[in-house]
Amino acid sequence: VSTVFLPTNDGFLHALDSQTGEELWAFLPARLLAGLYPLYLNEETTSKHYRLDGELNLVVLNDDGRPGLSGAERAILLFGMGRGGDGIFAVDVTARDAPRLLWEISSSNPDFADLGQTWSTPAAARVRIDNQVRNVLVFGGGYDAGQDNRNYRIDTQGNAIYMVDLLTGESIWSAGHPDAIHDHQLLLDEMQHSIPAPVRPLDINGDGLADRMYVGDMGGRLWRFDIVNGRPRDDLVEGGVLASLGGAASGPDAAEADLRRFYAAPDVVPTVINRKLVILLNIGSGYRGHPLDTAISEQFFSVRDFNAYGVIDTAAYPDTPVSIEQLTDITDDVSPTLPFSTPGWRLRLNQGAGEKVLGESLTLENTVFFTSFTPGETANECSAGTGINRLYAISSLDGSPRVDLDRPDETEPLTILDRFRELRSGIPVITINRVLGEDGKTMICVGPQCLDGEELGIGRRPPVRRTYWFQDESQ
Repeated sequence: VSTVFLPTNDGFLHALDSQTGEELWAFLPARLLAGLYPLYLNEETTSKHYRLDGELNLVVLNDDGRPGLSGAERAILLFGMGRGGDGIFAVDVTARDAPRLLWEISSSNPDFADLGQTWSTPAAARVRIDNQVRNVLVFGGGYDAGQDNRNYRIDTQGNAIYMVDLLTGESIWSAGHPDAIHDHQLLLDEMQHSIPAPVRPLDINGDGLADRMYVGDMGGRLWRFDIVNGRPRDDLVEGGVLASLGGAASGPDAAEADLRRFYAAPDVVPTVINRKLVILLNIGSGYRGHPLDTAISEQFFSVRDFNAYGVIDTAAYPDTPVSIEQLTDITDDVSPTLPFSTPGWRLRLNQGAGEKVLGESLTLENTVFFTSFTPGETANECSAGTGINRLYAISSLDGSPRVDLDRPDETEPLTILDRFRELRSGIPVITINRVLGEDGKTMICVGPQCLDGEELGIGRRPPVRRTYWFQDESQ
């Protein structure tokens, strides 16, 4: 029997029987008790009440790969508060009818004093500190609500990265600005902007330990961090800015059109180019704080990390990271040619004023999928706009269209319009999933709308499991 977990803006985490819909239990964090009275009064208001507004992540320890929980398996439910506050919670849900709060953290804890609104969903990983392997969580410092102001700003909350013990919430390691409230282990002058995006951990050498992390921030920067397993915790991580693709590149002088922000985790794709392993970082910009904004020139990026194997010391990062001008603009090119040394490509989202990316991309069979939203005409920003949703399906190597998606004539040459297909109206569900249909065909589902994978250029052959290895070139 499975359980559905649902956080709500009245402050409760609900557990429901998936078959009957019956509520099994509900959990209300003590810090949210005072918020129930305004809801009880049910008075008219112009502002929305936010309580538990974050995404959930269920982590199963000692997972044996089989359905259900048995033996030493343990299920931990993790969630933040989104716009509801600066708390992160861990609830042990191993016993379906007997949940147990393991821990909670917030900016009132000295080790987490730089937390903003907790938008960044904690991601699980395993690392080795000295000689001890530990189960940890990594997450961004969260959202500084000042980012709701459209102007360029340097944030005072959320401009940090955290690593904590999964079972206790103990702070293990963090990175932040030298002027931050908390004394972080890794101090980075460029960490000036809040990080509501999830952090993407990666096991480079396949030993079961995370040794790389990537994340974007509100200044349009892409960060890389190397976890050097076996070191003491104060020296555990090296890191720096890989690319600067938004307002941070120009600082206070940045034009409004350049104030691109990253709310989603990068789609990390190891691939081989010219017989060399390269890591592609695919990510789109979009002002999620103002989805109806039309002033910012949003884009989709694919940045190449050529140093797939080794560790980059913090001091070795260049003063000038990869810039937007260095990325090949493939917007109007159906068949772009990218030299191996090119640091990546970019696609301007120009199919309507305000077109933007509001979620993560997904790469399958060298095709990168992402959705965009273009706002429609509305009377004001509080009105529900229909807008236009598009699903893009393009080559992860050069951004070229893969198949004829606009479908006027399948025999005609591909055009730039074949990069996308329009979806149903309204702001899209930003999760893209790959599922198998009843006939075994691959389907790509965006919310409730599912499309045939073959029409999108994938699933035409039996799925192949990619096998690769990372060779330490320093040996």
